[in-house]
Amino acid sequence: MSLLTEAVAQEQQRIKRMISQYETELSCLPKGVLLTKSIKGSQYFYLQYRNGKKIVSKYIGRQSDKVEELQKQIDRRRHIQAINFDKVLIFPEPN
Repeated sequence: MSLLTEAVAQEQQRIKRMISQYETELSCLPKGVLLTKSIKGSQYFYLQYRNGKKIVSKYIGRQSDKVEELQKQIDRRRHIQAINFDKVLIFPEPN
């Protein structure tokens, strides 16, 4: 096998592993958006997402480390989803 063919095969395997890792990570990250509602001067946070055709709002609580961590996870999910895996080149297996 030529050096170039071997390098392409290694890169293809690396890309497949990365895609698999991203898909696994996506399955663990929360879907939806974080909404803030002001009630009597206090802010309350809700995670809003779709469950089929239904929109679900899940109460998270007041401003806390939990809310900040949830926002980081949502941002991470958006970042991963922005990667267009369809444009990643996957070459046919070498003979």
